[in-house]
Amino acid sequence: MAYSAKHFVAKSLDKYGDGTPFYIDAAGVKMLVVLDPSHVKKALLSPDLSGNAFVHNRLMRPLLGSPQEAVDYYQTPGHNMDRLVMLQIRKHLAGTELISMDKKLQEVLEKRVDHAAAATAEQNYVDIPDLYIFFMTQLTLAIGEALLGSAMIESYPRFVEDLWTFMESTDILLLGLPRCFAPAAHGARDRLLEHIKAWGRKSDAMRAKDAVKKTWDPVAGSTLLQEREQMFASLPGHGDDGRAAQTLGLLFASTSFLVPVTFWFLYEVLRDQNLHQRVLKELQQYQGTDPSAIDFAHLATSPFLQSLHSESIRFYTRNAVAREVTAPIFQLDDRYVVEKGTPVLIPSAFAARYTSEWARTRPQAVKRPLTEFWPERFLTPDAKGARYSDVGLSGNWTSFGGGEHKCPGRFFARDIALVTLAIFLGKYEIEVVDPQGARKFDPVWNEIAFGTMVPKGPIAARMRRRKV
Repeated sequence: MAYSAKHFVAKSLDKYGDGTPFYIDAAGVKMLVVLDPSHVKKALLSPDLSGNAFVHNRLMRPLLGSPQEAVDYYQTPGHNMDRLVMLQIRKHLAGTELISMDKKLQEVLEKRVDHAAAATAEQNYVDIPDLYIFFMTQLTLAIGEALLGSAMIESYPRFVEDLWTFMESTDILLLGLPRCFAPAAHGARDRLLEHIKAWGRKSDAMRAKDAVKKTWDPVAGSTLLQEREQMFASLPGHGDDGRAAQTLGLLFASTSFLVPVTFWFLYEVLRDQNLHQRVLKELQQYQGTDPSAIDFAHLATSPFLQSLHSESIRFYTRNAVAREVTAPIFQLDDRYVVEKGTPVLIPSAFAARYTSEWARTRPQAVKRPLTEFWPERFLTPDAKGARYSDVGLSGNWTSFGGGEHKCPGRFFARDIALVTLAIFLGKYEIEVVDPQGARKFDPVWNEIAFGTMVPKGPIAARMRRRKV
Protein backbone atom coordinates (compact mmCIF):
# COMPACT_ATOMS: atom_id res chain seq x y z
CA MET A 1 0.00 0.00 0.00
CA ALA A 2 3.14 2.16 -0.10
CA TYR A 3 3.10 5.44 1.80
CA SER A 4 -0.40 6.80 1.17
CA ALA A 5 -3.23 4.56 2.26
CA LYS A 6 -5.82 7.28 1.63
CA HIS A 7 -4.81 7.58 -2.04
CA PHE A 8 -4.48 3.82 -2.47
CA VAL A 9 -7.98 3.17 -1.12
CA ALA A 10 -9.36 6.01 -3.28
CA LYS A 11 -7.89 4.38 -6.40
CA SER A 12 -9.32 1.04 -5.29
CA LEU A 13 -12.75 2.64 -4.94
CA ASP A 14 -12.50 4.01 -8.47
CA LYS A 15 -11.53 0.57 -9.75
CA TYR A 16 -13.85 -1.66 -7.71
CA GLY A 17 -16.48 0.77 -6.44
CA ASP A 18 -19.65 -0.79 -7.85
CA GLY A 19 -21.01 -1.51 -4.38
CA THR A 20 -19.44 -4.96 -4.08
CA PRO A 21 -17.38 -5.39 -0.89
CA PHE A 22 -13.69 -6.02 -1.46
CA TYR A 23 -10.54 -6.67 0.57
CA ILE A 24 -7.36 -4.61 0.67
CA ASP A 25 -4.01 -5.56 2.15
CA ALA A 26 -3.11 -2.91 4.73
CA ALA A 27 0.51 -3.64 5.68
CA GLY A 28 -0.24 -7.34 6.04
CA VAL A 29 -3.71 -6.89 7.57
CA LYS A 30 -6.65 -7.94 5.41
CA MET A 31 -9.36 -5.25 5.64
CA LEU A 32 -12.85 -5.45 4.17
CA VAL A 33 -14.14 -2.30 2.44
CA VAL A 34 -17.95 -2.08 2.57
CA LEU A 35 -19.73 0.23 0.13
CA ASP A 36 -23.34 -0.77 -0.54
CA PRO A 37 -25.65 1.18 1.83
CA SER A 38 -27.53 -2.00 2.80
CA HIS A 39 -24.22 -3.58 3.83
CA VAL A 40 -23.15 -0.36 5.56
CA LYS A 41 -26.35 -0.20 7.59
CA LYS A 42 -26.03 -3.82 8.67
CA ALA A 43 -22.37 -3.37 9.64
CA LEU A 44 -23.16 -0.27 11.71
CA LEU A 45 -26.10 -1.81 13.54
CA SER A 46 -24.84 -5.35 14.05
CA PRO A 47 -23.69 -6.44 17.53
CA ASP A 48 -21.22 -8.75 15.75
CA LEU A 49 -18.95 -5.77 14.97
CA SER A 50 -17.35 -3.33 17.37
CA GLY A 51 -15.90 0.12 16.89
CA ASN A 52 -14.22 -0.12 20.28
CA ALA A 53 -12.35 -3.29 19.32
CA PHE A 54 -10.96 -1.52 16.25
CA VAL A 55 -9.79 1.42 18.36
CA HIS A 56 -8.13 -0.83 20.94
CA ASN A 57 -6.47 -3.19 18.47
CA ARG A 58 -5.64 -0.90 15.56
CA LEU A 59 -5.40 2.70 16.78
CA MET A 60 -4.31 3.04 20.40
CA ARG A 61 -0.70 1.95 20.03
CA PRO A 62 0.24 2.64 16.38
CA LEU A 63 -1.58 5.98 16.04
CA LEU A 64 -1.86 7.46 19.52
CA GLY A 65 1.29 5.98 21.03
CA SER A 66 -0.50 4.28 23.93
CA PRO A 67 1.71 2.09 26.12
CA GLN A 68 1.12 -1.65 25.74
CA GLU A 69 -0.13 -1.84 29.34
CA ALA A 70 -3.02 0.49 28.46
CA VAL A 71 -3.89 -1.57 25.37
CA ASP A 72 -3.77 -4.76 27.45
CA TYR A 73 -6.26 -3.31 29.94
CA TYR A 74 -8.90 -3.16 27.22
CA GLN A 75 -8.40 -6.86 26.50
CA THR A 76 -9.42 -7.83 30.03
CA PRO A 77 -12.89 -9.42 30.17
CA GLY A 78 -15.69 -7.52 31.89
CA HIS A 79 -14.33 -3.98 31.81
CA ASN A 80 -16.93 -1.33 30.97
CA MET A 81 -14.64 1.64 30.38
CA ASP A 82 -15.80 2.16 26.79
CA ARG A 83 -19.36 2.65 28.02
CA LEU A 84 -18.24 5.01 30.80
CA VAL A 85 -16.22 7.12 28.35
CA MET A 86 -19.20 7.34 26.01
CA LEU A 87 -21.54 8.35 28.85
CA GLN A 88 -19.09 10.95 30.09
CA ILE A 89 -18.83 12.61 26.67
CA ARG A 90 -22.60 12.56 26.27
CA LYS A 91 -22.98 14.17 29.67
CA HIS A 92 -20.64 17.06 28.91
CA LEU A 93 -21.55 17.61 25.26
CA ALA A 94 -25.32 17.80 25.61
CA GLY A 95 -27.86 19.95 27.46
CA THR A 96 -26.66 22.69 29.79
CA GLU A 97 -23.08 21.37 29.74
CA LEU A 98 -23.01 21.76 25.96
CA ILE A 99 -24.32 25.33 26.21
CA SER A 100 -21.53 26.11 28.66
CA MET A 101 -18.97 24.64 26.26
CA ASP A 102 -20.47 26.65 23.38
CA LYS A 103 -20.11 29.88 25.35
CA LYS A 104 -16.51 29.13 26.29
CA LEU A 105 -15.63 28.28 22.70
CA GLN A 106 -17.31 31.48 21.50
CA GLU A 107 -15.42 33.56 24.06
CA VAL A 108 -12.06 32.02 23.15
CA LEU A 109 -12.56 32.05 19.37
CA GLU A 110 -13.82 35.63 19.39
CA LYS A 111 -10.78 36.73 21.39
CA ARG A 112 -8.39 34.97 19.03
CA VAL A 113 -10.01 36.23 15.84
CA ASP A 114 -10.09 39.79 17.20
CA HIS A 115 -6.39 39.59 17.97
CA ALA A 116 -5.39 37.85 14.74
CA ALA A 117 -7.45 40.10 12.47
CA ALA A 118 -6.39 43.27 14.32
CA ALA A 119 -9.58 44.95 13.11
CA THR A 120 -10.03 47.94 15.37
CA ALA A 121 -12.51 49.94 13.31
CA GLU A 122 -15.48 49.07 11.13
CA GLN A 123 -14.13 50.78 8.02
CA ASN A 124 -10.72 49.08 8.05
CA TYR A 125 -10.47 45.85 6.08
CA VAL A 126 -7.73 43.39 6.98
CA ASP A 127 -6.31 41.27 4.15
CA ILE A 128 -6.29 37.51 4.71
CA PRO A 129 -3.93 35.92 2.14
CA ASP A 130 -5.14 32.38 2.87
CA LEU A 131 -8.58 32.13 4.44
CA TYR A 132 -8.34 28.41 5.19
CA ILE A 133 -5.00 28.69 7.02
CA PHE A 134 -6.32 31.66 9.01
CA PHE A 135 -9.53 29.84 9.89
CA MET A 136 -7.86 26.50 10.63
CA THR A 137 -5.30 28.11 12.93
CA GLN A 138 -7.79 30.14 14.96
CA LEU A 139 -10.40 27.40 15.32
CA THR A 140 -7.82 24.74 16.22
CA LEU A 141 -6.38 27.01 18.92
CA ALA A 142 -9.86 27.85 20.21
CA ILE A 143 -10.97 24.21 20.46
CA GLY A 144 -7.70 23.29 22.15
CA GLU A 145 -8.05 26.12 24.66
CA ALA A 146 -11.72 25.41 25.36
CA LEU A 147 -10.89 21.77 26.11
CA LEU A 148 -7.43 21.93 27.72
CA GLY A 149 -7.20 25.47 29.07
CA SER A 150 -5.24 28.53 28.03
CA ALA A 151 -2.02 27.64 29.88
CA MET A 152 -1.42 24.55 27.74
CA ILE A 153 -1.90 26.42 24.46
CA GLU A 154 0.17 29.44 25.50
CA SER A 155 3.07 27.24 26.59
CA TYR A 156 3.16 25.35 23.29
CA PRO A 157 3.73 27.67 20.28
CA ARG A 158 3.92 24.70 17.89
CA PHE A 159 0.59 23.25 19.00
CA VAL A 160 -1.29 23.84 15.73
CA GLU A 161 1.65 22.86 13.51
CA ASP A 162 2.36 19.65 15.43
CA LEU A 163 -1.28 18.64 15.78
CA TRP A 164 -1.96 18.95 12.05
CA THR A 165 1.33 17.30 11.06
CA PHE A 166 0.36 14.39 13.29
CA MET A 167 -3.23 14.17 12.03
CA GLU A 168 -2.26 14.45 8.37
CA SER A 169 0.13 11.54 8.96
CA THR A 170 -2.57 9.16 10.19
CA ASP A 171 -2.15 6.67 7.36
CA ILE A 172 1.64 6.72 7.71
CA LEU A 173 1.48 5.93 11.43
CA LEU A 174 -1.20 3.26 11.00
CA LEU A 175 1.00 1.51 8.45
CA GLY A 176 3.62 1.23 11.18
CA LEU A 177 6.37 3.04 9.29
CA PRO A 178 9.39 3.46 11.58
CA ARG A 179 10.73 6.81 12.70
CA CYS A 180 13.50 6.83 10.09
CA PHE A 181 10.91 6.78 7.28
CA ALA A 182 8.46 9.19 8.94
CA PRO A 183 10.44 11.54 11.21
CA ALA A 184 7.97 14.44 10.95
CA ALA A 185 4.98 12.31 11.96
CA HIS A 186 6.76 10.68 14.90
CA GLY A 187 8.37 13.94 16.00
CA ALA A 188 5.08 15.83 16.02
CA ARG A 189 3.38 13.08 18.03
CA ASP A 190 6.27 12.91 20.50
CA ARG A 191 6.08 16.65 21.18
CA LEU A 192 2.30 16.57 21.55
CA LEU A 193 2.47 13.73 24.06
CA GLU A 194 5.23 15.40 26.08
CA HIS A 195 3.28 18.66 26.36
CA ILE A 196 0.08 16.82 27.25
CA LYS A 197 1.92 14.88 29.97
CA ALA A 198 3.28 18.13 31.41
CA TRP A 199 -0.24 19.57 31.32
CA GLY A 200 -1.57 16.50 33.13
CA ARG A 201 1.03 16.76 35.89
CA LYS A 202 0.24 20.45 36.46
CA SER A 203 -3.46 19.68 36.56
CA ASP A 204 -2.90 16.87 39.07
CA ALA A 205 -0.89 19.20 41.31
CA MET A 206 -3.68 21.77 41.28
CA ARG A 207 -6.31 19.13 42.03
CA ALA A 208 -4.25 17.92 44.96
CA LYS A 209 -4.44 21.45 46.39
CA ASP A 210 -8.16 21.72 45.54
CA ALA A 211 -7.24 24.79 43.46
CA VAL A 212 -9.06 23.90 40.23
CA LYS A 213 -12.07 25.88 39.04
CA LYS A 214 -14.61 23.18 38.31
CA THR A 215 -16.49 24.72 35.38
CA TRP A 216 -13.37 25.70 33.41
CA ASP A 217 -9.82 26.30 34.57
CA PRO A 218 -6.98 28.06 32.69
CA VAL A 219 -4.64 25.20 33.63
CA ALA A 220 -6.84 22.12 34.04
CA GLY A 221 -9.23 23.00 31.23
CA SER A 222 -12.86 22.02 30.80
CA THR A 223 -14.94 19.95 33.18
CA LEU A 224 -14.90 17.17 30.59
CA LEU A 225 -11.10 17.00 30.56
CA GLN A 226 -10.88 17.33 34.34
CA GLU A 227 -13.18 14.36 34.85
CA ARG A 228 -11.49 12.31 32.11
CA GLU A 229 -8.10 12.78 33.72
CA GLN A 230 -9.41 11.63 37.07
CA MET A 231 -11.23 8.67 35.56
CA PHE A 232 -8.27 7.39 33.53
CA ALA A 233 -5.82 7.94 36.39
CA SER A 234 -7.49 5.09 38.28
CA LEU A 235 -7.04 2.55 35.48
CA PRO A 236 -4.22 0.01 35.07
CA GLY A 237 -1.73 1.05 32.41
CA HIS A 238 -2.87 4.67 32.44
CA GLY A 239 -0.02 6.55 34.02
CA ASP A 240 1.27 9.74 32.40
CA ASP A 241 1.82 8.04 29.03
CA GLY A 242 -1.52 6.26 28.91
CA ARG A 243 -3.51 9.33 29.90
CA ALA A 244 -1.65 11.55 27.43
CA ALA A 245 -2.50 9.17 24.59
CA GLN A 246 -6.18 9.26 25.58
CA THR A 247 -6.14 13.07 25.55
CA LEU A 248 -4.40 13.10 22.18
CA GLY A 249 -7.18 10.86 20.89
CA LEU A 250 -9.80 13.33 22.10
CA LEU A 251 -7.95 16.22 20.44
CA PHE A 252 -7.81 14.23 17.21
CA ALA A 253 -11.56 13.56 17.35
CA SER A 254 -12.31 17.21 18.16
CA THR A 255 -10.32 18.80 15.32
CA SER A 256 -9.30 16.51 12.44
CA PHE A 257 -12.82 16.17 11.09
CA LEU A 258 -14.50 19.24 12.57
CA VAL A 259 -12.14 22.05 11.60
CA PRO A 260 -12.07 21.43 7.82
CA VAL A 261 -15.79 20.70 7.52
CA THR A 262 -16.62 23.82 9.55
CA PHE A 263 -14.49 25.83 7.15
CA TRP A 264 -16.47 24.51 4.17
CA PHE A 265 -19.72 25.18 6.03
CA LEU A 266 -18.68 28.82 6.38
CA TYR A 267 -17.05 29.10 2.95
CA GLU A 268 -20.14 27.89 1.07
CA VAL A 269 -22.06 30.69 2.80
CA LEU A 270 -19.42 33.31 1.99
CA ARG A 271 -19.21 32.53 -1.71
CA ASP A 272 -22.95 32.37 -2.41
CA GLN A 273 -24.68 35.72 -1.87
CA ASN A 274 -28.19 34.24 -1.76
CA LEU A 275 -27.12 31.68 0.81
CA HIS A 276 -25.20 34.37 2.70
CA GLN A 277 -28.30 36.55 3.06
CA ARG A 278 -30.47 33.64 4.11
CA VAL A 279 -28.03 32.57 6.82
CA LEU A 280 -27.71 36.15 8.10
CA LYS A 281 -31.48 36.31 8.47
CA GLU A 282 -31.44 33.05 10.41
CA LEU A 283 -28.75 34.43 12.74
CA GLN A 284 -30.60 37.69 13.29
CA GLN A 285 -33.62 35.80 14.59
CA TYR A 286 -31.56 34.53 17.50
CA GLN A 287 -29.53 37.59 18.47
CA GLY A 288 -30.17 41.17 19.42
CA THR A 289 -27.85 44.07 18.76
CA ASP A 290 -25.03 42.19 20.50
CA PRO A 291 -23.65 39.50 18.12
CA SER A 292 -22.22 37.59 21.08
CA ALA A 293 -25.61 37.24 22.78
CA ILE A 294 -26.86 34.27 20.75
CA ASP A 295 -29.10 31.56 22.13
CA PHE A 296 -27.21 28.57 20.70
CA ALA A 297 -29.68 26.04 22.06
CA HIS A 298 -32.45 27.80 20.12
CA LEU A 299 -30.28 28.43 17.05
CA ALA A 300 -29.50 24.71 16.89
CA THR A 301 -33.19 24.01 16.26
CA SER A 302 -33.16 25.92 12.94
CA PRO A 303 -34.12 23.31 10.32
CA PHE A 304 -32.27 25.16 7.57
CA LEU A 305 -28.99 25.55 9.49
CA GLN A 306 -29.11 21.90 10.54
CA SER A 307 -29.59 20.88 6.92
CA LEU A 308 -26.80 23.21 5.76
CA HIS A 309 -24.44 21.69 8.31
CA SER A 310 -25.36 18.10 7.43
CA GLU A 311 -24.91 18.81 3.72
CA SER A 312 -21.48 20.34 4.42
CA ILE A 313 -20.53 17.15 6.24
CA ARG A 314 -21.93 14.90 3.50
CA PHE A 315 -20.21 16.80 0.72
CA TYR A 316 -16.86 17.66 2.31
CA THR A 317 -15.87 14.84 4.65
CA ARG A 318 -13.66 11.94 3.74
CA ASN A 319 -13.63 9.99 6.94
CA ALA A 320 -13.86 6.24 7.25
CA VAL A 321 -15.98 4.50 9.84
CA ALA A 322 -14.11 1.46 11.14
CA ARG A 323 -15.33 -1.67 12.87
CA GLU A 324 -13.86 -5.06 13.75
CA VAL A 325 -15.71 -8.37 13.61
CA THR A 326 -15.95 -9.77 17.14
CA ALA A 327 -18.31 -12.71 16.49
CA PRO A 328 -16.97 -16.02 15.12
CA ILE A 329 -18.65 -15.20 11.78
CA PHE A 330 -20.44 -12.09 10.54
CA GLN A 331 -23.06 -12.70 7.85
CA LEU A 332 -22.97 -9.58 5.68
CA ASP A 333 -25.72 -10.96 3.42
CA ASP A 334 -26.62 -14.29 1.81
CA ARG A 335 -23.46 -14.17 -0.31
CA TYR A 336 -20.75 -12.85 2.02
CA VAL A 337 -19.47 -13.96 5.41
CA VAL A 338 -16.63 -12.30 7.30
CA GLU A 339 -14.28 -13.95 9.80
CA LYS A 340 -13.65 -12.85 13.38
CA GLY A 341 -10.93 -10.24 13.77
CA THR A 342 -11.41 -8.76 10.30
CA PRO A 343 -11.32 -4.95 10.25
CA VAL A 344 -14.20 -3.42 8.28
CA LEU A 345 -13.78 -0.01 6.63
CA ILE A 346 -16.73 2.16 5.52
CA PRO A 347 -15.66 5.21 3.44
CA SER A 348 -18.22 7.96 4.04
CA ALA A 349 -17.82 9.62 0.63
CA PHE A 350 -18.96 6.60 -1.35
CA ALA A 351 -22.22 6.09 0.53
CA ALA A 352 -22.82 9.84 0.45
CA ARG A 353 -23.02 9.69 -3.36
CA TYR A 354 -24.76 6.34 -3.81
CA THR A 355 -27.68 7.82 -5.75
CA SER A 356 -29.87 4.73 -6.19
CA GLU A 357 -30.10 4.09 -2.46
CA TRP A 358 -30.68 7.76 -1.62
CA ALA A 359 -33.49 7.82 -4.21
CA ARG A 360 -35.08 4.76 -2.65
CA THR A 361 -34.77 6.01 0.93
CA ARG A 362 -35.38 9.75 0.51
CA PRO A 363 -36.56 10.64 -3.04
CA GLN A 364 -36.77 14.39 -2.37
CA ALA A 365 -33.09 14.40 -1.35
CA VAL A 366 -31.98 13.68 -4.91
CA LYS A 367 -33.96 16.44 -6.60
CA ARG A 368 -30.50 17.93 -6.99
CA PRO A 369 -27.59 15.57 -7.87
CA LEU A 370 -25.55 14.19 -4.98
CA THR A 371 -22.46 15.47 -6.80
CA GLU A 372 -23.73 19.00 -6.12
CA PHE A 373 -23.76 20.98 -2.86
CA TRP A 374 -27.41 21.61 -1.92
CA PRO A 375 -28.10 23.18 1.51
CA GLU A 376 -31.74 21.99 1.62
CA ARG A 377 -31.01 18.31 1.04
CA PHE A 378 -31.88 17.27 4.60
CA LEU A 379 -35.17 19.19 4.77
CA THR A 380 -38.48 17.35 4.49
CA PRO A 381 -41.89 19.01 3.96
CA ASP A 382 -44.27 19.34 6.90
CA ALA A 383 -47.25 21.45 7.96
CA LYS A 384 -44.95 24.34 8.98
CA GLY A 385 -43.03 24.31 5.72
CA ALA A 386 -39.98 22.13 6.32
CA ARG A 387 -38.26 20.22 9.07
CA TYR A 388 -34.78 18.78 9.38
CA SER A 389 -34.48 15.00 9.28
CA ASP A 390 -31.77 12.38 8.82
CA VAL A 391 -34.13 9.51 9.64
CA GLY A 392 -33.58 6.44 7.49
CA LEU A 393 -30.20 7.54 6.18
CA SER A 394 -27.99 5.39 8.41
CA GLY A 395 -26.57 3.48 5.45
CA ASN A 396 -26.19 6.55 3.25
CA TRP A 397 -24.80 9.20 5.55
CA THR A 398 -22.14 7.76 7.83
CA SER A 399 -19.91 10.68 8.80
CA PHE A 400 -20.86 10.33 12.49
CA GLY A 401 -20.84 6.54 12.41
CA GLY A 402 -23.99 4.74 13.45
CA GLY A 403 -25.60 2.30 15.83
CA GLU A 404 -24.57 2.34 19.48
CA HIS A 405 -21.19 3.81 18.49
CA LYS A 406 -22.65 6.90 16.82
CA CYS A 407 -20.40 9.84 17.65
CA PRO A 408 -21.37 11.26 21.07
CA GLY A 409 -19.80 14.60 20.14
CA ARG A 410 -21.97 15.23 17.07
CA PHE A 411 -23.98 17.98 18.79
CA PHE A 412 -20.76 19.78 19.74
CA ALA A 413 -19.68 19.45 16.09
CA ARG A 414 -22.88 21.18 15.03
CA ASP A 415 -22.48 23.89 17.64
CA ILE A 416 -18.87 24.57 16.63
CA ALA A 417 -20.28 25.48 13.21
CA LEU A 418 -22.92 27.73 14.79
CA VAL A 419 -20.34 29.50 16.97
CA THR A 420 -18.28 30.05 13.83
CA LEU A 421 -21.24 31.65 12.06
CA ALA A 422 -21.95 33.88 15.06
CA ILE A 423 -18.41 35.28 14.95
CA PHE A 424 -17.37 35.23 11.30
CA LEU A 425 -20.76 36.39 10.00
CA GLY A 426 -22.38 38.04 13.00
CA LYS A 427 -19.41 40.10 14.19
CA TYR A 428 -17.36 40.38 11.00
CA GLU A 429 -17.88 40.95 7.32
CA ILE A 430 -15.74 38.65 5.18
CA GLU A 431 -15.33 39.02 1.43
CA VAL A 432 -13.72 36.37 -0.74
CA VAL A 433 -11.61 38.37 -3.20
CA ASP A 434 -12.38 36.25 -6.27
CA PRO A 435 -15.16 33.73 -5.51
CA GLN A 436 -15.32 32.30 -9.03
CA GLY A 437 -11.58 32.18 -9.52
CA ALA A 438 -11.14 30.45 -6.16
CA ARG A 439 -13.31 27.54 -7.32
CA LYS A 440 -10.24 26.07 -8.99
CA PHE A 441 -9.03 25.34 -5.46
CA ASP A 442 -12.06 23.19 -4.59
CA PRO A 443 -10.95 19.67 -3.62
CA VAL A 444 -11.47 16.72 -5.96
CA TRP A 445 -14.02 14.50 -4.25
CA ASN A 446 -12.51 11.10 -5.15
CA GLU A 447 -8.83 11.97 -4.73
CA ILE A 448 -8.63 10.54 -1.21
CA ALA A 449 -10.77 7.93 0.56
CA PHE A 450 -10.21 9.40 4.00
CA GLY A 451 -8.41 12.37 5.48
CA THR A 452 -8.97 16.12 5.47
CA MET A 453 -10.56 17.93 2.53
CA VAL A 454 -8.76 21.26 2.24
CA PRO A 455 -8.52 23.87 -0.53
CA LYS A 456 -5.89 23.08 -3.16
CA GLY A 457 -4.55 26.63 -3.03
CA PRO A 458 -4.73 29.89 -1.03
CA ILE A 459 -8.13 31.59 -1.01
CA ALA A 460 -7.60 35.34 -0.62
CA ALA A 461 -10.15 37.24 1.46
CA ARG A 462 -10.52 40.37 3.52
CA MET A 463 -12.46 41.04 6.69
CA ARG A 464 -13.58 43.85 8.95
CA ARG A 465 -15.84 44.33 11.94
CA ARG A 466 -19.49 44.43 11.00
CA LYS A 467 -21.13 47.81 11.39
CA VAL A 468 -23.65 47.78 14.23
